[in-house]
Parts: sequence; C-alpha cells; structure tokens
Amino acid sequence: MRISRRDRPAPFRALRVRNYRLFFTGQVLSVIGTWTQNTAVAWIVLHQSDSSLSLGLIVALQFTPLLVFGAWAGAIADRSDKPTMLQFTNGAAAVIALATAVAVSSGHQSTPLLAVMALLGGCANAFETPTRSSMAAELVPPADLPSAVGLNGAIMTSSRLVGAAIAGLLIGTIGASACLYVNAVSFLAVVIAMQRLRRSELFTVGRAAAGKAQIRQGVRYALHEREVRLPLAALAVIGTLALNQQLTTPLLARITFGSGPTMFAAFGSVSGAGALLGALTAASRRNAGAALIGRAALLFGLAATGVAVAPRAEMALPLLALTSFFASMYVAATNTRLQHVADPAFRARVVALYAILFLGSTPVGAIIVSAISEVATPQVAVGVGGAATIVTGLVLMRATRFGDDGTINAN
Repeated sequence: MRISRRDRPAPFRALRVRNYRLFFTGQVLSVIGTWTQNTAVAWIVLHQSDSSLSLGLIVALQFTPLLVFGAWAGAIADRSDKPTMLQFTNGAAAVIALATAVAVSSGHQSTPLLAVMALLGGCANAFETPTRSSMAAELVPPADLPSAVGLNGAIMTSSRLVGAAIAGLLIGTIGASACLYVNAVSFLAVVIAMQRLRRSELFTVGRAAAGKAQIRQGVRYALHEREVRLPLAALAVIGTLALNQQLTTPLLARITFGSGPTMFAAFGSVSGAGALLGALTAASRRNAGAALIGRAALLFGLAATGVAVAPRAEMALPLLALTSFFASMYVAATNTRLQHVADPAFRARVVALYAILFLGSTPVGAIIVSAISEVATPQVAVGVGGAATIVTGLVLMRATRFGDDGTINAN
C-alpha cells in the first residue's frame, strides 16, 4: 500500500499545531533551566564531599513526593484544567528555585539545605509531571500523538544536553549559584505558554468525576488491562535499577574518571545527545508498537553493560551516548504505548503510574545505586542496572508475542 506524504513518519509533525508549539517552547526553556540546576547541584555536592550517598540522598528526595503523591496527583489531573494546573505548579517551582539560588549564592551550600530544597521542588514536580505528560493528547490530533510524545522526550533529553553545557560554562566562569537563578527564571516560560493557548483548539476529553475511589479505580484498571500492565511491570524493574542517569552520569564523571568542570559537563551533554537522537527516532515512527519496548530494553541493557566495563573516559563517552539513545527509545515507546491504549477517562492516572515507576522509583533506585557506588564503584552500579535491563527485555520478548499492529498477546 502506498503511504501518502501526509501519513509518512515525521518526528516533527506535532509542531504543526499552534498549541503544541507553545507547549513545546515553554517546556524546552524550562527543562534547560532544570538540567542547568541539576548539573550545578551535583557539582556542588561532589566537589564538597565526593560522596555518592550524599548525591543519592538529594536525588532520592527530589523524586520522593512523586512516589508518594503521584497516584493522587494523576487523579487530580484527570479532573482538572491542565493549563491552569501547569501554571500553578510551575509558578510554585519558580519560587522554590529562586529561594534555593538566594541561599546558595549567600554561601549556604550544605547538603542538608540542598536536600530540603530538592524535597520542596519535588512536591511541585509531583503534581506537574502527570499533568504535563497526559496533556499531549489534548494538544494534538490522535494521529500526531506518537510525534508529540516523542518530542516531549526530545525536550527532556535535548534540554539536558544544553543545560549541562550551560552549567559547565557558568560553573567555570561565574559560579554554580548562577545556574540556580537560570532555573528560577526558566519556569516562567511555561506559565506564559499556558496563558497563550487557544482553549477552543484543545482536543479535550471528558474529565473524571471527583470521588474517593479514583486512585483505586485507576490502579485496578491498570492491573486489569494487559496492554497497560506488562509495560508498567517492566518499567518498575528498569526504572528502579537502570534509569538513574541523573545520578550515575555525574558519579562516573567525577568519581570514576576524576573529571573537572569541562569534562563533567561533557558527560551530561553526550548523554543528552544520545537521548535526543533516541527520542527523535521514536517520534518518527508511525505508531508505538509493543515490539519496540522489548527490543529497546534489551539494547539499552547491552549498551549500559559496555559503559560498566569501559576503562577510560574517552571510551565511556560514546557508549554512554548509545546507552542514552536506547534508554530514550525505551521510555518514549512505553509512554506512547500507554497513552495510546489507555481509556481517555483513565489516561492521566495511567500516566501518573508510569511517572511513579519511571521517576517515582528514583528514590529507591538512587539509594540502591549510590550504595553500590559507595561500596564498590559507579561502574558496578551501572553494570547491575544493565544486567537487570537485559533480563527484563528478554523476559518481555519471551513472555509476549509482539504483533505488527503493536498489540500484546499471550503465547
């Protein structure tokens, strides 16, 4: 069958929609600021202590609220006006980031203070994440959803690349505190973008009614639907043990290879570059077939194992880019698949469960990874995650039959 030009795979198709362009621009600027701050905080902590556990604690606290409140936040998102919710959460995050910047620039750079501010920022993020992630389906027509979700992943990864580079420049010239002010200002981009949306052009679905059983209903729905349950189960393992680049990348750069500010930033940028290519590759697909989930997980694990045995930074960098490429493919495929198969009335709650397992598992994973890094080395921690991902990918591919139409069927 001949495919028309309009229906051909195109990673940037969603950008034809004005509302999505506004959303995309605001998120790019905001996430650049977030990764600029993340890189600076990692540098401050490791420069002061060289402690894997200290950095692991801060990363864990940053994502603990999502683990605790994620399901509730998803239920709220299902019955809320998403643009208004994003304005509120990003405004709160801007205030918290500004307070952190003022404290650090005043000389208060202790790990306990940074940990408290990370926890507060995580509270805003817990409600922002399911709202932002599930909003793609309201910004573009269904045919453009794979492009929108893939580009959302590209936002996170390309912004990581740029943010790490900006952080390296600022740390080496002005100081780490400048990175935190950049982050505080960047949240305003999302607030402005949400204010400029054309509400009449949103693809709004019916909102869930308020009720005490919403969270339980969402969990029951996810457990009952095989198309939702299997990708979430795989993500529980991989998210906990392998999707910890925010922690493992700076540990590899600073502790394993003893990098200065330039190489420290290079590790983050290279990882971001690989993830960007992976997200764009996922976005270019016409659909998010389940086959991509198992294959990407297997290749992700193999690449991570390569990083774990690399003897020099020059060898680790390209392998790190490859790891991020397949990790991004895996995450984008899982996210797109879940949004595609989920009932619209449960979509935000399913996305919240996805976020809990993807990001909310970080507190558990951060403690495990930092403890392994402290007792052994960061490369051993990466190797453990790689092995777990390989096994999970193989189990997925063996336990399920992946059809060309993307459905998951029992053998």
